[in-house]
Amino acid sequence: MAVILYLSIAILSIILLVLFDYVKNFQFYKDGDKLPGPKAYPIIGNAHIFLGMDGNAAYDKLIELSEQYDSPFRVWMGNQYYVGIYESGQMKTILTSPKTTAKASIYDFLRPWLGNSLVLAPVPMWRVHRKIIQPAFNPQTLRKFVHIFDKHSKSIVKRMEEELDGGEFEVRSYLGSYALSVALEASMGLTETFDPKISADYGECADRAFKLITKRGFTPLLHPDKIFNLTKMAKDVYRCIEVMHSISHSIIAKKKNELEKHDELKNDEIENKRKGFLDILLNLQDKQKLSDQQICDEVNFMVVAAYDTVSASLQYVLLMLASYPDVQEKVYQELKHIYGEVIPENILFASDDLKEMRYTERVIQESLRLFPPIGFLLRKVEEDLEVGGYILPKGCTTYLAIAKVHRDEKYWPDPLKFDPDRFLPEEVAKRDAYCFLPFSGGPRNCLGHLYGMMEMKTLVARILLEYVLKKKHVQPIENIRQRMEVVSHPIEPIKIEIVRRLPKT
Repeated sequence: MAVILYLSIAILSIILLVLFDYVKNFQFYKDGDKLPGPKAYPIIGNAHIFLGMDGNAAYDKLIELSEQYDSPFRVWMGNQYYVGIYESGQMKTILTSPKTTAKASIYDFLRPWLGNSLVLAPVPMWRVHRKIIQPAFNPQTLRKFVHIFDKHSKSIVKRMEEELDGGEFEVRSYLGSYALSVALEASMGLTETFDPKISADYGECADRAFKLITKRGFTPLLHPDKIFNLTKMAKDVYRCIEVMHSISHSIIAKKKNELEKHDELKNDEIENKRKGFLDILLNLQDKQKLSDQQICDEVNFMVVAAYDTVSASLQYVLLMLASYPDVQEKVYQELKHIYGEVIPENILFASDDLKEMRYTERVIQESLRLFPPIGFLLRKVEEDLEVGGYILPKGCTTYLAIAKVHRDEKYWPDPLKFDPDRFLPEEVAKRDAYCFLPFSGGPRNCLGHLYGMMEMKTLVARILLEYVLKKKHVQPIENIRQRMEVVSHPIEPIKIEIVRRLPKT
């Protein structure tokens, strides 16, 4: 009864605060209603159209709104004013303007998990940390991680043998295992010598936290921490975060101890011993005055960013390869051109090989166009900004419909056709750069885009050197629906069949 009473008081308090806010910021609300958009009601705005929705329905609704209204348009979630944008020039304005560099406040739901990492850090801190971390993602540094990608891709290809000639199977568990293993080793140096339960616990908690945080995002009543913290959902989220933080802190402590033991080593010897981004950050810790918590935040972000986006993206890539045998054959012929008739097990991948996989890269890009891992981006407007003939008032939030612009026939003729040649250099030169944003854009874009592409190429190449991918019933692309859990995932599990490409010798 006490919980119900507190909840009722909290709800009444929120209503009173909203009414007070409306009177205080009358001009803000008046300016907001100048944009087109669905009819809004007092207090709740348009929150009713998202009521009770999960990530499946919410994804479809956001796309539906983009189809109904010209860009920009507005949506009210209670007293929160959102502006939907899906025109490339307008997206460029948002992603490059210093007035919209800050992340939206709704991302704060991730803060107990990811702290002040690059994705969430206030702009001044973000500028400093990005400058510190950026060298870890330059091509020269990333060359050292190809052996990690290749080691785990070999392992997954070996595990997939049990599916040979057995009909269609779900690919998610294999790809999730690959992406998480790579992320944990490349980011933290967590190898197979660690208890495998650590990886399993981390992955399970990450999946659960993403799901619940997304659900909170579409439930305005749960936005205030005081209400959310009373729920079972909050306890579940914080439990998952505690598990992941405990793993991260224990690995950081172990790594620091290892580095201290090797203080007598020369700098080049230390360099050769590096296993992951954690080592790089720890090596910079004293010089750049990074706290253990800041390092933990950045490493956690690197893990979850690399894990969920890569595993989700790879599911669609394999589905497209299985659905379009002619495309798959072209990828295989490219690999044969690079490696010849060598037995796959005898091939050692190198970063220079990955650069030669140009058609493979175009296949991945076309898959990312149709199925972007982040379908919607949010940015906070910190000063009045003109976009599309309207003034977006200070305090509103823009949401960029990446999933919409990626399939807009204005930029992509026959947009639902799978055509990797859209990404030939001469075709790319014809288009506005801001109509293709799988890794965001502007100064706050994803630092790991090259890392992710190298990782995906490695696994795709390893799989196609060993197996032919097949699909019995090819779905039209428009029928492949997605759900949103921070990262977009397929609603229906993706299944393919594999057969041996070359006889074993």
